[in-house]
Amino acid sequence: SSGINAEWPLRPGASGHPEKRGPSKYKVKKNAPVHSRGINELYLDRTQPFNQQLERAWRILNEGKLDHVVVHGIGPAIQRVINLALQIQIRGAGMFDVSATTHTVYLHDDLTPVDPNDGLITSQTRKNSSISVKIFRTLNINSTNLEQR
Repeated sequence: SSGINAEWPLRPGASGHPEKRGPSKYKVKKNAPVHSRGINELYLDRTQPFNQQLERAWRILNEGKLDHVVVHGIGPAIQRVINLALQIQIRGAGMFDVSATTHTVYLHDDLTPVDPNDGLITSQTRKNSSISVKIFRTLNINSTNLEQR
């Protein structure tokens, strides 16, 4: 799995972190969360350009084969998920509605001592906020349609 390396300690004094075990320095590999990908599910992060993510979501909804798309984001990508959902709503001019759910996810990091004599490879679990937004097609009945009945 892909990850990000950083020098430990990242947050001095936080409980359960390796600096409590001694003065050793660790390399932290932040593992990507494990998730299943459905045909109508998008997982946003901050590495992809926003316009590409927006166009992908719009294409899925606009093809008409699927009536909804679920967009997920963790941590700093939460704002991006909300922005994408609102942009789809604006672009759809009433064709789409949204429903958001927030969660706490548990992420697992691998900790490797910088000096191999300092200890064993270990891991830590940390919490992060996440959001899932379902963007779904709605029936848009306007006053013109009501007058024609």
